[in-house]
Parts: sequence; C-alpha cells; structure tokens
Amino acid sequence: MKSFKDKVAIVTGGGGSGIGNALVNEFAKAGAKVAFCDIANLEVTEQQLAQYGVDWYSETVDMGNKAAINQFVDNVVAKFGQIDVLVNNAGIALGDRAFDEVNEADFEKITNINYWGVVHTTMRCYPHMQKQAEAAVANISSSQGILAAPFLVPYCTTKFAVRGFTDALRAEHKVRGRNNITFHTVHPGAVATNITLNADYQGSSSQKFHEQLQAGTKPQRAAQLILKGIQKNTGRIFISDGKVQDVVARLFPNGYVNLVKLALKLKKVEIR
Repeated sequence: MKSFKDKVAIVTGGGGSGIGNALVNEFAKAGAKVAFCDIANLEVTEQQLAQYGVDWYSETVDMGNKAAINQFVDNVVAKFGQIDVLVNNAGIALGDRAFDEVNEADFEKITNINYWGVVHTTMRCYPHMQKQAEAAVANISSSQGILAAPFLVPYCTTKFAVRGFTDALRAEHKVRGRNNITFHTVHPGAVATNITLNADYQGSSSQKFHEQLQAGTKPQRAAQLILKGIQKNTGRIFISDGKVQDVVARLFPNGYVNLVKLALKLKKVEIR
C-alpha cells in the first residue's frame, strides 16, 4: 500500500493516549479517513483530529462484545462505503500476577478482548476489504507474543494467539495467491503507554514496570513504524526491543528463562 490518502482506516482502542491514539493521528496526517473505537476518552482523539481536516467516525465499543463490534463495523461501512485498513490495537493487561493468583474469569476477560476481539473484528471487516484493490490488516501482538514472560501468563497466551492468527492468515493468502490484502503482525517491546497502570491488578512491581515502559519508544514513533511497515508490506513489524526479544527467543529457546530471571533480579523485582 503506497499511500493512505483517501483510504478508510479502522483503529480499535484509538481513544485517549497510547499507540491507538497515535495511529489515528498518523493515519489522519497521511490523509486517510479514520474510524476508531474505544471504551473511553474518545473525545481526546476527536479534538486532535480537527487539525487534519479529514473525515472521521468514532464510537464507544467494548471489544469483548461481538454485537457492539458488528454494529461499529456496519456503521463505518454505512458512513464511508469501504474499509481499506484495519489495525486491531485494542488490548488489556491483567497486571503482575502469578498463575495461581488468576482465575478463569481473568482468562476469559483478557481472551475476549485481546484475542476474540481481534478475530471477530477481522472477520467482520474481511468481506469489505476483499473488495478493495489493496487493503491491509495489522494486528498488535507484543514482544510477549514471542518471548513468554513470568507473571504474565494470560497476557502472553493472548499475544501468542494473535501472532499465530495473523501469521497463518499471511501464509494462507500467500499460498492462495490473494495478494490484495496484506497481513502484518506487530511486536512492540517497551512503549511509553499506561497499559501497566490500567491493569486490573496492581502490585509492588507495577509502578516500576510502568516507569521502565516510559523509557521506551514513544507512541507516535511506534505508530509511524506501523504505517511504514504496512506501506512496505513488512510481515512482522518490530518496535523498541521487540526485535531483540525475538533474537533471544530464537537463539536460546530454553535458556532465555535464565536470562529473564537474572534481569528480574537485577531490577530488584519481587519473585514470589
């Protein structure tokens, strides 16, 4: 996809701040018509869009609610008549919890949003995107969709699933010769967002992890890398230390756990 001008781009989780908000702004800056959803803070992004002079649409949507996703996509098509780009960005973290501290409800909540939200939105948008000469789907996984981390079992589970879903779609379309839609798996490492502070569970290490994220890639830069990756048809888009974690996981598929343990110890993170 050489240009986003006059394309219709959907971004989930585009309200307030973070990568989603930055993506909406970058698409608008590139001349795209933007549709975005979130559960809160839509007005922040709406006010920012005024400077770009592009058409946009926003809606409050819980990504764990299939009916709400269906209605949102229908409304986008009704307004713009097409969908060219989908970025499944919406996602949550539960927080720093050991496996024996989480329950099935925790798993269901994060899976419904981080995984099923991605799958369902993609399925709803896909028929419309098939009609376009060129279209793109970018799904936000994580570096923890490559390198599994302790105390993040539910989160890692969903991000590995998003990676598998997207990579399989890319492979299937390549084999079938369907080249009008490209699929991109995005693996952010440390990005300066509030995902840790917004997590359900807060512990002794939460503030420390949040501060470490703030030293990472800024959301605007992350969004720029995603748009660039889509334009260049880069299958796997790495952000911040995502590439480093990919290399570590490949070189030390079993031994990397010892490196993680050492890193936690050096950072004085409590291991309970």
